[in-house]
Amino acid sequence: MSMRSKTNEVKLSDSLGELVNHKRIKPKLQEVGINKVWKEIMGEVVDRYTSSIKVSANKLILSITSGALKHELAYNKSQLIKKVNDKMGDDYINDIIIR
Repeated sequence: MSMRSKTNEVKLSDSLGELVNHKRIKPKLQEVGINKVWKEIMGEVVDRYTSSIKVSANKLILSITSGALKHELAYNKSQLIKKVNDKMGDDYINDIIIR
């Protein structure tokens, strides 16, 4: 009968999953992900008028430089939330603030 020492082995994927789900890191990763796919989701014209994208407390905060586009995006908030969440593969965004 052989004796094995007990180790604290943990799968790397489990450790990375815990790190990603940390309260301070997940919003930043979501923000980076949304910034990466924004042009793909909304198209080149909307991307051109988007000056910043931030995520805070499950809210997507957009700074838009066109008044007409602000109105159009505000009118279609629920569709935009669905598009972003579908593309990101997670129901993370639950509101959009347009500035």
